[in-house]
Amino acid sequence: MFPTLNTFLGIPGQVFLVAAVIISVAVFVRAITLKVVVPVRQGTYIYRFDRWPQRVKLFFIYVIGQRKVFDNSYSGTLHALIFWGFIIWQPFTSNLVLEGLSEQFTLKALLGPVWSAYVFVAEIATVGVLVGVVMAVYRRMVMKPAFLHTAADAYLILVMIAALMLTYFLSEAFRFSVEGVTDAWYAPVSLMLSGLASGIPVDLATNIFGVLWLFHVGIFLAFLMYIPYSKHLHLVAAPVNIFFQNLDASGTLQPIKDIEQQEHFGAGRLEDLSWKQVLDLDTCTECGRCTESCPAYATDKPLSPRDLILDLKAYAHHEPIIHQREALHGRAEFAPLGPDLPMVGGVVHPETLWACVTCGACMEACPVFIEHVPTIVDMRRYLVMEKSDIPEAAENALVSLERRGHPWRGTQHNRTDWMEGQDLKEFEDGDETEYLYWVGCSGVLEDRNRRITMSLIKILKAANVNFGVLGPAESCNGDPARRLGNEYLFQILAQQNIDLFKARKVRKIITQCPHCFNTFRNEYPQFGGEYEVIHHTELISELIKSGKLNLTKPIEETITYHDSCYLGRHNGIYDAPREIANALPGATVVEMSRNKERSFCCGAGGGHMWMEEKTEKRINWARTDMVIESGASVVGTACPFCVIMLEDGIRGRNAEETVRARDLVELVAEALD
Repeated sequence: MFPTLNTFLGIPGQVFLVAAVIISVAVFVRAITLKVVVPVRQGTYIYRFDRWPQRVKLFFIYVIGQRKVFDNSYSGTLHALIFWGFIIWQPFTSNLVLEGLSEQFTLKALLGPVWSAYVFVAEIATVGVLVGVVMAVYRRMVMKPAFLHTAADAYLILVMIAALMLTYFLSEAFRFSVEGVTDAWYAPVSLMLSGLASGIPVDLATNIFGVLWLFHVGIFLAFLMYIPYSKHLHLVAAPVNIFFQNLDASGTLQPIKDIEQQEHFGAGRLEDLSWKQVLDLDTCTECGRCTESCPAYATDKPLSPRDLILDLKAYAHHEPIIHQREALHGRAEFAPLGPDLPMVGGVVHPETLWACVTCGACMEACPVFIEHVPTIVDMRRYLVMEKSDIPEAAENALVSLERRGHPWRGTQHNRTDWMEGQDLKEFEDGDETEYLYWVGCSGVLEDRNRRITMSLIKILKAANVNFGVLGPAESCNGDPARRLGNEYLFQILAQQNIDLFKARKVRKIITQCPHCFNTFRNEYPQFGGEYEVIHHTELISELIKSGKLNLTKPIEETITYHDSCYLGRHNGIYDAPREIANALPGATVVEMSRNKERSFCCGAGGGHMWMEEKTEKRINWARTDMVIESGASVVGTACPFCVIMLEDGIRGRNAEETVRARDLVELVAEALD
């Protein structure tokens, strides 16, 4: 059958088909160029063209395999059914278009028996797409998840998808009826539906087939043109974004290069974002998983990671900005809407940026690898380094960091008084001392965390680990400065430490703070500081396995382990702490409802260790509620910030008599023979 056989105004149908295809493809390409390619090319350069084999592998896992989509079983299933069905179904639509141009040069004619096998798979996939559409409609109209946008655009897309599938089945049914096909085993659904056309005159059935064919091709071409102007722009951007995802540890922030020569700092304009950050904006699927995972949003802070991305996307496309303004309605003043609307202060309010705890839960949840945290920190850099706009408490921490080498304003301790009576070796030469034990600001300047330091020293001595400390030479590694947006101060501190480490031949570093661990391991290499960095949980786990630590004293506690964001989610260390907890004699280990990759932040990250929460709901209290729900008598941690925040949460929930917060090293030290 030749659906474009007829002429109109003496012009063959093939001419109209070719014109329609050219126009739709041209509209699609032009829109993608203007809406995606041009803004992305205006972004600053960032290198993401390395490790191609790994990128190809991850592309197949996360694009073709839809691995992250399945983190939510219901929405993941419906999305995968529609996505895979569309992929499988594309050759058939291409064949329908080719049928309109020629009866000989079609995929069906060229492939012969192979085509029949393909059609069998395509029919099953088409049914899967329709099932996925029904599931999607049910989810939007009945389930109504709190974080899901239900705009008319989504329903229009679902209607178009369903119409494509149904016109395929019906057009094939009438084709079989006209051609008298009764044994098409490879098209069971179409063959079954062909009974609808029985008894219809051949001429009429032929015309109905032509109309259905026309509707199918027309809807497909209209869908193609509509994609760039809809939320389904991610169909184009997401595969590219996933391919160019960050392959380094997610806790790694990029430096401002040649900082002394820069005229502008951070991201105050769209063009200050990297090309990958701009691509992120068009990649968003609006699923809301990032917002659902965000501890700031969960505790009524003015931050929705999804809405942040969507507002920046609207800004890039010169569309109305609504989300953040609605979220902060009556609470904060924005720059007025207009052609000169600034990105920071106009599109995104500073209060939104300072609400972020940089925990990375949003990035972990995102199925298309949007990198929210680096974008937020880049805008913080603009606020701090260009506008000098920073919350007072955070500014005080930075001032203390600059003047005293640590952010703990008001501490009565110094870098050496904790060492009295400890018989500790000062690290002078890496040829003689294997490990530098980096105690960290929290470990020496905060009363509660000094107990952690003493416990770790007891363990290291018990296992005969060859280590030394810097004592008065130790200073902050700069992590608070970088997360709070003062990249200049961070680089000064980093270079000072790198020079010191080089002079003393430091090669291996033990840390008890995940923030120090992340900075030394992932960010100092940006400035030439390459070291073997090990967190105390990794070292202790190995010492226990090797028999160098003998744990015999019972710890009769029910322990739940709280995953620190910068140890777990940002650096993938989940097993070592749990191995320690399970090795404690007499202890029972239970998990919280949110653990490992889905762990809930304690609330101290992103500089919030030195900032006050301004809403009634507190992040550390919300996490404490999860600890209490677990039934544990001890919440074990591996981070000095987490200990402080969880102890505060336990007091806030009046649960001091039922649960305590302990660093795992304290429990190990107690269990030592």
